[in-house]
Amino acid sequence: MATVGFVIHFSLTLGSKMKQRVIIIAYWALMVLLTAYMLCSLSYSFSESCLLGCLLLPGGIVIKFMLPKILLQPQKNRIINLLLLLLTALIIEFLLIFVGHGILLSLRNELRDYYFGSNSEPFVSGLLVNPVFLTILLILFAGGDYLLTEYLHKHLKQAPPSITFTSDRKPVSLLYSDILYVESNDTEVWIHSTDGQKYRNKTPISQWENLLGIEFVRIHRSFLVSRSQITKTDSDSLTLTDGQTLPISRKYREQF
Repeated sequence: MATVGFVIHFSLTLGSKMKQRVIIIAYWALMVLLTAYMLCSLSYSFSESCLLGCLLLPGGIVIKFMLPKILLQPQKNRIINLLLLLLTALIIEFLLIFVGHGILLSLRNELRDYYFGSNSEPFVSGLLVNPVFLTILLILFAGGDYLLTEYLHKHLKQAPPSITFTSDRKPVSLLYSDILYVESNDTEVWIHSTDGQKYRNKTPISQWENLLGIEFVRIHRSFLVSRSQITKTDSDSLTLTDGQTLPISRKYREQF
């Protein structure tokens, strides 16, 4: 309890963005501890249970980062991709659990004279490799993180998000709200701002799409547009707040 109290007190002294990160990290640590306590009833020691609980982190993190992108996809693609994401996470977890059990079994064999007596049998719990049980744990890890993140976004006052990049060998920092759209132009991209400025950068537009996240939408192989700057849409084009009209290609039309 003292540790939890310290985390809460420490988080209150931080900025909103750092506070959110501390709370999310505390959530994942709590989930690992709760999983460890549960695994203690399956013939594992507490230290072994903590290690196995930590092995659930990679699968949960994969779901955490991919889930928001999948939820923005068209419904017919969303279900398939959600199933593929869950299957990928389960495969990762099966591999990690068996590797982890191999390490724990080796340690048990080395230390059996001190802690486990003369007999050290394989001890992989059937429950821990049950896909339904693993699915529930992964959903609790990643789903709880998603809901908590959404709650914190709504209830914590945050500084406007910004991004820093290099343009013409000079550092430039722009608020997301000041970016109108990103345009791919041969070997470089142009970042168009709401005040009419253009900044050149060598980072590919696909990487800009990942950096800017869900607040921006890809409408063309050459255009990445801020959602908040769109005022009108048609079947094959859209209009921005400054009056510019950009094309929507067939490839990105359904997703848009």
